[in-house]
Amino acid sequence: MSIEPLDTTRSQELAANLLALVDAPAQGESEEHLLRRLARVTSLVPGVEAAACSLIGPEGTPWRMAATDERTRRLECLQAESRVGPCLDIARGKGPLANIPMSHPHSRTRWPRFTSRALSEGFTAVTALPLVHQDRALGALDLYHQHGGLGPAGIRWARLLADATALGLAHRDVLRDALVRGDQLQNALNSRVLIEQAKGILTERLGCDLQEAFEQLRGHARAKRMKLVDLAALVVADASDTSAFPRRHQAP
Repeated sequence: MSIEPLDTTRSQELAANLLALVDAPAQGESEEHLLRRLARVTSLVPGVEAAACSLIGPEGTPWRMAATDERTRRLECLQAESRVGPCLDIARGKGPLANIPMSHPHSRTRWPRFTSRALSEGFTAVTALPLVHQDRALGALDLYHQHGGLGPAGIRWARLLADATALGLAHRDVLRDALVRGDQLQNALNSRVLIEQAKGILTERLGCDLQEAFEQLRGHARAKRMKLVDLAALVVADASDTSAFPRRHQAP
């Protein structure tokens, strides 16, 4: 996608933040910080008076948001409350909306409460872009205008920023899933180590083999309605006390 040049300072800041938005999760940046960065940076695009963005929850409604000022925060909250507005249209897969005039009769019919509030806050038009990754809707970016809207270059920059954020959010999910799987694997390994240690203690104390020690451990856990690993931890913690387990074989 070709990008028409802006003034040097502004274009450099926008370009630097493209990389920051993609790399935010790897750098430990939270969702809240990522959304605040997106709103702040997008407000630098010529034609954007203010910006807000929201993540879309499982029920298709905004649930986490950021805004450049209180006016746009109120508009995002209104959409979440009423379940009507450009952000919700984006969440329902209706595609990007560019420079939609608030005074147009269609806008008043489509989003009556939102349009009325936006006009009262001084905004004359809105642009809404999806935060989407591999056809999965993650959220929406709302850009508010006064006395005009976005030109072709502004729309391209805004879409690039939205796409970079969606990629960063997708990377966050991948990292989070990997951490969860790692924790699950480590817990399973720790449990296995405890059970093997308990089996070794019972083998020595009861004069039985490993299989019988395991059956003793499992049977006792069932009888006491305990998790096997919790019982194993008790055995390991007090290896000298195995009186709860019958001694089936005498050691030679």
